Parts: sequence; structure tokens; C-alpha cells
Amino acid sequence: MTQDVETAAPEHGSVELTEGGSLLVLSGEIDKEVVRHFRLTVRPADWPARVDARGVTFMSSAGLELLVHLARKQKRAGGELEVVEPPASLRMLLTQTGLSRVFRSVPAPA
Repeated sequence: MTQDVETAAPEHGSVELTEGGSLLVLSGEIDKEVVRHFRLTVRPADWPARVDARGVTFMSSAGLELLVHLARKQKRAGGELEVVEPPASLRMLLTQTGLSRVFRSVPAPA
């Protein structure tokens, strides 16, 4: 059986919605291919207000754009995007680009 190329999940990174739909988990390299797969498989209406970024090892401009879109969705709903413990390299990138003002970093749940 062959997989549809349009929806095949990238192997180097992932953006996955948890079963309850309340958390988006980012891991590995978040690039254009990973973001494209996410957008093809998860409707914007299902995008949660909380993102776990602890497993991110790299984020391209496409990944940054995804964070901006997630934050805008929450702002339109009167809320704020929460990003769980972005790693130091991602925090530095977000600060350098000014995107650290777009959402709130929060600690991981105990």
C-alpha cells in the first residue's frame, strides 16, 4: 500500500494535537514540510491555545509563522497563546524576531 505524498508525515519533526485537543506538541525540526503537513491534517478551528515547544530542536520561518497564526487565532477569541518552556535556542530566536511579545511563555505542568 502506498502513502499519499500530500499527507505523508515528515520524519524529522512533528506538530501533533493531543487526544483531548487542548495542547499542540512540537518536536524536532519544525520546517515548511512539517507545518504543511500540520495544516493539511488539522483544521484551524481545532488549533488549541497552548503549545508545548520543549522538544523543538530547530524552527524555520514557516514554524515561526505558524506560531504567529496560532497567536492571532487566540487574540481574535480574546485569549493569548501559551508556549510551554521553549528551549533556549528558540527563546533567543523569538526574542531576536520580536515574536516573544506575541504570546506568553509558561512553565511545564508539574
